Amino acid sequence: MKIKSLILAFPILCLACSNDPGSTSDPASHTDANPVVAKQVVGVQALTVDAQYDEACTILGEEYVRSTFNLPEDTKLEEVNGHGGCAFEWAGNKVEVAFGGHKPFSSIYQAEYTFDKLYQGKPAEVVTAPVTEATLVEEAETGPETEGTNSEGSAADSTHHNTDSKHPDHAGVSAATPPLTGHAVSKGNYKAITGIGDKAVWDETTGAMHVLYNNHIISLTIETKDKADVKKERAQSLAEVLIEKIAANEYIRRL
Repeated sequence: MKIKSLILAFPILCLACSNDPGSTSDPASHTDANPVVAKQVVGVQALTVDAQYDEACTILGEEYVRSTFNLPEDTKLEEVNGHGGCAFEWAGNKVEVAFGGHKPFSSIYQAEYTFDKLYQGKPAEVVTAPVTEATLVEEAETGPETEGTNSEGSAADSTHHNTDSKHPDHAGVSAATPPLTGHAVSKGNYKAITGIGDKAVWDETTGAMHVLYNNHIISLTIETKDKADVKKERAQSLAEVLIEKIAANEYIRRL
């Protein structure tokens, strides 16, 4: 009888041995972190301010200028670095590349404010109270003060039309969330263009394109003998390359 009991218990003992916590055959028992699992969320670095822009021409790359302007390999491109940007020069032609500063803006709101002030003809907001440096820093980091949800009113009183989104609010249900940035408008020499970045404008008189993308301002100036439409197309092509590099975190150099 005892022998029979041992025979029945033997499979259970073997099963317990196979679940040894120290076994190396089980991947879950490994204590070292797997670098493949610890992935970074795509696009996070596109909004970082803990970095500086590298040389603008280095970010763009000579090969993209050559392909955009159909330049042969024997054409010598000279890279000229200056304050706030750089330029590729060849045979009396020039492509200037610049950003809105030496590093990204602290938020997309601050970047849009600067973009609108420079290229949309919007003046600075009227200040009704004394502003200190601490106040400016706080506003840049936190954004505008919220207006609340008006929870004291009844649901029946909450029905109204939102002139911005063109969608009414019914019984306390809010309208669709508006985009983070407004649309570009044509102002003076700056003509609004669509299909690139968050907003963009083109200045035909100078051959300059300015693009807002997240918390970045990209500026490209084409000085060639091409027609205005060709300059615009090539400037947009180069701007798209820079946007892709920013999104892929190729533009930053850690402090």
